[in-house]
Amino acid sequence: MASGARFSALTQQWTSWLHNLMWDTNLAAQPLWRRTGIRALQITYAVARDLAEGQLSLRAMSLVYYTVIAIIPLLALTFSVLKGLSVHNAMEPALLNVLQPLGERSLEVTRNIINFVENVRVDVLGVVSLGILLYTVHNMMQKIEMSFNFIWSVSVGRKFANRISEYLFAVIVSPLLIFVSIGISSYISTNLFERYLSGYTIGGFILQFIAFVTAFTFMSLAFAFTYKFVPNTKVKFKSALVGGVMTAVIWKTMGGIFQAFFINSTNNEVIYVAFFSVILVMIFAYLGWLVLLTGSSIAYYHQYPAKARTGRRKTWLSIAEQEGYALAVAYLIIQRFKQREAPWSAGALADHLRLNPSTIDEIITLLERIDFIRPTNEDPENYLPSGSVEDCTVAELRQKIRNYSPEFSGAGSTVAARVKIKEFISDTDKLIDNNMGTIKFVDLTRKVEKPENMPAEKSAD
Repeated sequence: MASGARFSALTQQWTSWLHNLMWDTNLAAQPLWRRTGIRALQITYAVARDLAEGQLSLRAMSLVYYTVIAIIPLLALTFSVLKGLSVHNAMEPALLNVLQPLGERSLEVTRNIINFVENVRVDVLGVVSLGILLYTVHNMMQKIEMSFNFIWSVSVGRKFANRISEYLFAVIVSPLLIFVSIGISSYISTNLFERYLSGYTIGGFILQFIAFVTAFTFMSLAFAFTYKFVPNTKVKFKSALVGGVMTAVIWKTMGGIFQAFFINSTNNEVIYVAFFSVILVMIFAYLGWLVLLTGSSIAYYHQYPAKARTGRRKTWLSIAEQEGYALAVAYLIIQRFKQREAPWSAGALADHLRLNPSTIDEIITLLERIDFIRPTNEDPENYLPSGSVEDCTVAELRQKIRNYSPEFSGAGSTVAARVKIKEFISDTDKLIDNNMGTIKFVDLTRKVEKPENMPAEKSAD
């Protein structure tokens, strides 16, 4: 009993110490190595919390379903692009590299996939069949984007027209990246060895090291490209690269575990494993998606370190804060308009005000519905005042924000308590109008210094 109490006290002590280290340490005053270590600890904690909550696992499982349905059509389109570029032979080595964690079975799985893809003749498909194939690929890409948007707290996906062009861009660019990476690896394995390393005793070791570093680098860049391109928001390349490197590390580690499983299996176990090849491939697909989403979560918390503590849950704002931030957004949009600068996007506003993107989305929706701002035709949307701002007073907009209700119900409006409080609020508003009702947004823009220059973002955060 005493030992249990001591263990509980020790656990609580360590937990308190770890909590203080992660969240109460002044990082600005710490040396670089300590600051980096604490940041890494915060991100590890945040990602572990995401995995424990189960949302990443749930979305990885849903992507396995869409992968099973759409992988052959997707590879068929990719194969067609590669064939048009006369580099279609690059698909098999690329698949072998991706499926390397399956060990010796990667050869069998790759060969089966290639046979399926070769049997799909895109050039002879009818209009209906080709439409179904394109729809399947589009649907899979959309589900992938939705999963990444969830990780990045983005509630709005790409518009249909942009999805078509950007998804096709990914299908076309990916084969080119595959071709470049395989070409460089081949050059290292042949020309570099023959020219410079063949005369050295450790030339083979150096070649293996260079080949490993090259493959790891291209894998990290491929993951970083995914994290930067797929979410419908602006992702900093540094954060995407950090996520890509960590994903490559996890992927290589998972590959070693899978290969160890197959190598250490007895002959009888391998025979039984053969009956479960499909299940193993699905498990591998699930773990692959889970690793990919985990890497995106790492990139998210690296770009937004403040979210490591709170996670993606909606920030609880008081009524006064909600009102204040809505007026602040209106002020910033008017200020940019008056200064004839590039208009704000939702992502830029979230970064500038250090708010959760979902909170900014709600504020923008409110300002749109009371007809104060309107979106531009760009993608992502930027925001401009919908009318003249010269005569717009802060008190007037405040009243519109406070009184807006999309589904107003008159029930209870005649109750005595409600009437008394309504009279009190009305009298308070009159006092504000009498004392400060003439202050306009343009007056504030003249008095307050110009805020830090934030260029319009490419997408909504």
